[in-house]
Amino acid sequence: MAEHMKKAYLLLEDGTVFVGNSMGKVGTAIGEVVFNTCTASYEELLADPTYYGQIVAQTYPLVGNRGVAGENRDSDIMSNGYIVREWCKVPAGGVSLHEYLLGRGIVGLSGIDTRRLTRILRDKGYMKGAITDSLENQADLLREIRAYTISGAVEAVTVKAPQHLSAENEKYRVAVLDYGFPRKILEALLSRGCSVDIFPASYTAEQVAAGKPDGIFLSDGPADPDDNPVFIQNIAEIVKLGVPVFAVGLGHQMLALAKQAEIVKMPQGHRGSNQPVLVLESETLMVTEQNHGYTVNQESFPANVAEVSMININDGSVEGLYYPSVPALSVQFTPDGNPDSSTSWIFDRFVEMLGEAHV
Repeated sequence: MAEHMKKAYLLLEDGTVFVGNSMGKVGTAIGEVVFNTCTASYEELLADPTYYGQIVAQTYPLVGNRGVAGENRDSDIMSNGYIVREWCKVPAGGVSLHEYLLGRGIVGLSGIDTRRLTRILRDKGYMKGAITDSLENQADLLREIRAYTISGAVEAVTVKAPQHLSAENEKYRVAVLDYGFPRKILEALLSRGCSVDIFPASYTAEQVAAGKPDGIFLSDGPADPDDNPVFIQNIAEIVKLGVPVFAVGLGHQMLALAKQAEIVKMPQGHRGSNQPVLVLESETLMVTEQNHGYTVNQESFPANVAEVSMININDGSVEGLYYPSVPALSVQFTPDGNPDSSTSWIFDRFVEMLGEAHV
């Protein structure tokens, strides 16, 4: 256990250095440094494909007290690195967070002032950085950090071949374009009678149509939506199939691009589980989970293409859109299908759209 007490550092692209202790694999990991405000479910967070190419800092001060089940290793860790203030060395069960990261070859860092890091990222915007066990060649490492880009993210995390999941009481079939998303969202569709066919991100409109879907789901995913021109062109053709479309996160952004809108990079982005979203029609407030650094410019849509249905309370950015002519609805956040959630009605609305299309 002595290895995890080895000194380690976080070096940001502006030259800021944090000194802490190594956690997980000893070495160097470069990525976009972001923070997450969730208080639990760190296993789901680490396995979330939307964190591909990023180093995630947890704002909650103590992480890992419930441990990781030894057999719970069927999901890959998608983030490049992980940062915590403190990790629990004697968890309630399973293996410790340190052992979990070490077994997956993930570089981690503990013992730094995560509040200070969060303030820097909040005030200056997200920036690139590196967790490292040595600053001996700091100038060279800074050059590597500043040159770092996240490329080929969707191709790296999408399924390689189609997959099928059957609903117990099937009413509809939904084609899911996999751009890299947490699989828990599929339970919301399956529980509502929607069997799903999960397709690789590269699938064309012709390939999707061959499955005769009743609806189409464009999933969330990592990185910059403008990096995916082929997928955007595919979406432009897919929405012409005439079946209802539901898009989330990256899918929401690429659908907007396919409809000739503009995507802009946000100064800080939205990360964590407490982003407030206002539904304009009902004037109800939802608390949502998000992880993105880009947003749709609502002024950029051609006339009569889309209606803004939801906005972020904090910064007024677009959180939801409705496309009457498709028909399609899209949201920037990850809705929760649990009936007790304030966002579950969005899945219900999509299923209503499927039913309306069959009338």
